[in-house]
Amino acid sequence: MLVVAPSAVPARLLKRVIEICGGWNAVCVRLGINEHQLAAWLEGSEPIPPRVLLRAADVVLADDIAWAAQDRRAEPRRASAPNQPARG
Repeated sequence: MLVVAPSAVPARLLKRVIEICGGWNAVCVRLGINEHQLAAWLEGSEPIPPRVLLRAADVVLADDIAWAAQDRRAEPRRASAPNQPARG
């Protein structure tokens, strides 16, 4: 099982949103923030406001739902072994 420190979760969430949106500028527009705020949150020098965390979670969940809608597997995905990606 992958263990992540709770303090690392918000930054990981923002990094995933950057991947989904395609870069910092798109994330800033989507979340209604500026690049200085994003940098501070990713560095961990400032806490991420709850409203931004919720918006970021919405982006990740919407992406996950979109991918799931395209999934044509007959059986559900099985859990992967520790430190290995899931296989379908």
